[in-house]
Amino acid sequence: MKVLIMMLFNTSTSTYHPIMYFEHPFFADTDLVRFKSKGHRTNGFVDRDMALATIQPELVDRLGGYSIYKDLDDNLIWDGEDIPADIQLRNNSWIDNYKE
Repeated sequence: MKVLIMMLFNTSTSTYHPIMYFEHPFFADTDLVRFKSKGHRTNGFVDRDMALATIQPELVDRLGGYSIYKDLDDNLIWDGEDIPADIQLRNNSWIDNYKE
């Protein structure tokens, strides 16, 4: 099972929230891998570097046995309203060439 980790930015509180996406396969044969969001750090962090620092001990250690992919160069923008449910798609070539 694959897990994608990204960074969510809450514009209403100016806080950063690491968010996890778990692989949710398509029913058809495709070159895409679909990831569905399943949880984010609800407290958030005022500093992005602090949020990044929690990813290793808090998220990665909890996800032992999963193939973990981090896509942390950009922030996902969230207005702080409702639940930030999301789907991310990645090509198999992105996964094959992934480097941490």
